[in-house]
Amino acid sequence: MSVTITKHTETIRILTIDHPPVNAMDQATSVALLEAVGEASAAPKVRVIIVTGEGKCFVAGADLNELAACNSQTAISGGDHLRMALAALRNSPKAVIAAINGPAMGGGLELAMSCDMRVAAEKAILGLPEVRLGVLPGAGGTQLLPRLVGLGRALEMMTTGQSVDAKEALAIGLIDRLAAKSALDDAICLAEKIAANAPLAVASIKATTYATLSLPLADGLSKEKVEFAKLCDTEDKKTGVAAFKARQKAIFAGR
Repeated sequence: MSVTITKHTETIRILTIDHPPVNAMDQATSVALLEAVGEASAAPKVRVIIVTGEGKCFVAGADLNELAACNSQTAISGGDHLRMALAALRNSPKAVIAAINGPAMGGGLELAMSCDMRVAAEKAILGLPEVRLGVLPGAGGTQLLPRLVGLGRALEMMTTGQSVDAKEALAIGLIDRLAAKSALDDAICLAEKIAANAPLAVASIKATTYATLSLPLADGLSKEKVEFAKLCDTEDKKTGVAAFKARQKAIFAGR
């Protein structure tokens, strides 16, 4: 199995890419990731998903043998399982955190950018070097990177193929946290904070934010108002308000 699922707690699942030596995203690994994301997303008690890599790499890129065999016809469908897996992460009702434990290059960075939040170890390097292979990032890189770091910096990274280290990635907004020691440990701490909150509200925050990114402000605010109203009828809202007034910790049921 090239992707393992670890039950850290009842509410947190860790998906580990385990495809030695560099966790390349070949077809089989992409299929395994898609299945693992689907399983974790469908589990009622799971509230946060963490994605990380086994060993010294997060994901060092695509499988070069598969890339070498691609032509204009096979390339359209050849990466569909990876694209579907990354879309499943973005569309999951669970919060998704990338624990970038090492190099995240090409498809690896596209995987990290498809997560909602990114925590990286100091030794991590991140980049989209596809231009050096004569292609462009084909699993969302040209769309996701500009949204995170801005158009000019994204085009510089993609057209030069140069990577950035974790400190620079933090400075330009490519990652959200620089891990003190372990990317996974820091990601777990973040996951525990998220998992303690109302899961319906977390899912709604994620879905509303993504759905309105490209909308005019007025339309986004209108969508936000509708989603707020829906949450007002939930048991979790009643629990949260009551616990806050009583100065107690809320235990949310996800209803």
